[in-house]
Amino acid sequence: MWLLAEEEKTVTELANALNITVANVSQHLSIMRSLGAVSSRREGRVIYYHIANQKFYQGAQLIREGLLEEMEKRLNAVHLEQKITEDETEVEHEQKEILAD
Repeated sequence: MWLLAEEEKTVTELANALNITVANVSQHLSIMRSLGAVSSRREGRVIYYHIANQKFYQGAQLIREGLLEEMEKRLNAVHLEQKITEDETEVEHEQKEILAD
């Protein structure tokens, strides 16, 4: 859907951009078209696909942003946990040194 956000594209253009087969792209587009997510127009033998309603793209963009925010939260939590573990290890090491003296 990201590739169709700014301009319409052919199946071949999409397949090349995604580095997947034309057959695979065609199957996905067929499903998306049957659900009303994309529309198409024919120009001679070439079929161009575009997003049927910009709200679909906007919705996908919001979902993507939400997922990225959640991933960032999880990554920050992991980093915090690692920092706490490092600090605890350092304190334990310092305590052992004090006790050894």
